[in-house]
Amino acid sequence: MRDKNVPISESFIIEKALQFANALGYDEFRGSNGWLEKFKRRHGIIAKVISGESKDVDDNDRENWIMETLSKILRDYEPEIIFNADETALFFQCLPQKTLKNALEENKAKLY
Repeated sequence: MRDKNVPISESFIIEKALQFANALGYDEFRGSNGWLEKFKRRHGIIAKVISGESKDVDDNDRENWIMETLSKILRDYEPEIIFNADETALFFQCLPQKTLKNALEENKAKLY
């Protein structure tokens, strides 16, 4: 997802970890904040402020998502229960201001 410039949040990492734990039969795993902090430290993951148009999601990726993923989702619903979402722009301010990335990525860029 990071290679597509899609922000990755802490809640996303916890959600994925819970899915993996469930799939592997680790029923006691809870994905606590303590676990997350240790996971980030262990793997050199830091929070980075998102800025600039260069980090926008590619138009082709957006179009592919609409054509492939969204169309699959909408197949499960009758047209009568699909509503217009033209007011979703209100949620623009709810987008994350930071993303998580590996600290080594930033350090490598500074070396060259």
